[in-house]
Amino acid sequence: MEIVSMGDSDMGEKRVAVVVMGEEIVSGFSQDKNFIYVAQKLYPLGYRVYCQFVGDDETEIKSALENAERFADVIICSGGLGSTKDDKTRFVASEYFGVPLKEDQKAIEEIFQRYKRRTGKEVFPDVLRLQGTFPVGAEPIPNHVGSAFGFKMRKHKKLFYFLPGVPAEFSFMFDGFVHKEILDLYEVKKKGERIFKIFGVTETYVEREIENMGIPPSVRVSYLPRFPEVIIKLFGEEESLYSFALKVKERLKDYIYAEDERKTLSEVLGEILKSKKMTLAVAESLTGGELMNFITDVPGASEYFKGGEIVYSNEAKIKLGVKKETIENFGVVSHECAKELSESVRERFGTDIGISTTGVAGPEPLEGKSPGLFYIGVSFEDETESYEFRFNIGRKNVKILASFLAMKILKDKLKNTTDSGKL
Repeated sequence: MEIVSMGDSDMGEKRVAVVVMGEEIVSGFSQDKNFIYVAQKLYPLGYRVYCQFVGDDETEIKSALENAERFADVIICSGGLGSTKDDKTRFVASEYFGVPLKEDQKAIEEIFQRYKRRTGKEVFPDVLRLQGTFPVGAEPIPNHVGSAFGFKMRKHKKLFYFLPGVPAEFSFMFDGFVHKEILDLYEVKKKGERIFKIFGVTETYVEREIENMGIPPSVRVSYLPRFPEVIIKLFGEEESLYSFALKVKERLKDYIYAEDERKTLSEVLGEILKSKKMTLAVAESLTGGELMNFITDVPGASEYFKGGEIVYSNEAKIKLGVKKETIENFGVVSHECAKELSESVRERFGTDIGISTTGVAGPEPLEGKSPGLFYIGVSFEDETESYEFRFNIGRKNVKILASFLAMKILKDKLKNTTDSGKL
């Protein structure tokens, strides 16, 4: 989950607190999606969004509501509105607001009709009447996806919304009622957002570089490490955001590969290959097909990717074209082997570019060489190069990282080619 520090705000922003209730959440049995949904909707608009997770204990729920009321203008509660014994939200709300519970006959009738259509039964279970019962003074919020109604309460100038915890129901009711009402009630100046996807440096490096630039008071920065990448999001007032984003882009230009969170490194590489009308073949030892998997995840990759081979054994490498003497003299974990692999696969498939991976994924050494040592070979035009890396981070992570590094190396090389295709 993306973590954004809250701190004190002096920007006059409206604050929203989300209280997520349920023992299944705090025990780790189930993962909450509702806070993320609210944050994605409201944070880019300039709202400060805060979250508390609490179990089914009534005292803890009451305490969470008190904390939320102190912090926020709007409190959105998720969960605990069903008909089982652990659904205590409406009872705590009744006590918190100091009013009794009362059945809402219109809501109960709607729940009954929906129950009858779903089951064909004419007898309405008494236990379901609870889902149409609210604290006196509450405004019911219809649930057209599930069964239990939500409700809205007001305390002084604070608004409380209580919604079911089922994500499909919560999101439907939030969009149809809560979100619209919040935007109508509170005029908040829309904030801008910029996203940068980064590969090739650590989150710590990115944070240090951005901090050293001096973040404007009206701009917030959020960091999301997603191995092996880092995603940064900038939020703020358009003018200052635009100016600062340009500085960030210039400072990190060697590592930013996209400004769309949905775009992948393999897509960016594919776009460059297509624009230059170049073709690619891959020989994988270390990565065992991981690199080809990334490349072929992109629709239409066959336009530029012509094929590849997984050459895991020495015999397979020799069969592809690596000289036996190269392996005997330098080993498979070497610059020489990486270069010959890239040249051989390029020749085998008749492509403009050949790229290869070879190394030690671990956990045991190979050829007396430590786990995490690997080489990437690139054959293009009349030049073949290889690159050495050392990252002892476990087999799976090494395979993923090596694949990303191979794509970045090739992307950077192609971006530096001239119109004639020469490096």
